[in-house]
Amino acid sequence: MTTACTTPFGHHARRDHGIEPVGPVKPTTVRGQATGDIFDNTRFAVDWDQRQAVCPGGQTSVVWQEALSQFDAPVTRVRFGARHCDPCELRTSCTSSRTGRNLTLRPKTEHDILQRARIEQDTDRWRRRYGHRTGVEGTISQGVQAFGLRRSRYRGLAKTRLQHHFTGAAVNLARIDAWLTGRPLTKTRVSPFAGLRLPPYSSK
Repeated sequence: MTTACTTPFGHHARRDHGIEPVGPVKPTTVRGQATGDIFDNTRFAVDWDQRQAVCPGGQTSVVWQEALSQFDAPVTRVRFGARHCDPCELRTSCTSSRTGRNLTLRPKTEHDILQRARIEQDTDRWRRRYGHRTGVEGTISQGVQAFGLRRSRYRGLAKTRLQHHFTGAAVNLARIDAWLTGRPLTKTRVSPFAGLRLPPYSSK
């Protein structure tokens, strides 16, 4: 199955339905970490059994605390001691906090999924698998825009399922007609912002 890969969804999909989601992991939005100027969480070795983390400089964390995020999701707060961070030669690439570097970790299962996904999405195999999503999204878009797939015309799951079958058949018939009549494919929509881009410079 190809779908957007948010960590809780990916964990629940594997655990409850045996589905392996394939989708890009959003990059960090923390200032400095997004540009690579500051070490992100992947640079820290996490020992869940010992409830501690080790930084790139080899120092061990001094605080490991279970907490809740701003969205009430369970997280682990990890902090390194200021006595270790202040004299560290890697400090400028790690933290500017006077109290030492802080980490916020997801639960172990979600953390491992996130780390593994970030590694896999840089491979050619993952890109080929994710490439199938383009065709799937195009089909869904056609069903929504041309055949009202977003809303059910009937009450009850049985009738709604029947509508989906009819909608799929209608999409197939529309595509067969387009192929037989030589109707060209619709060009990819260009957003108003992208439309402001200047054409490539030509010396001719």
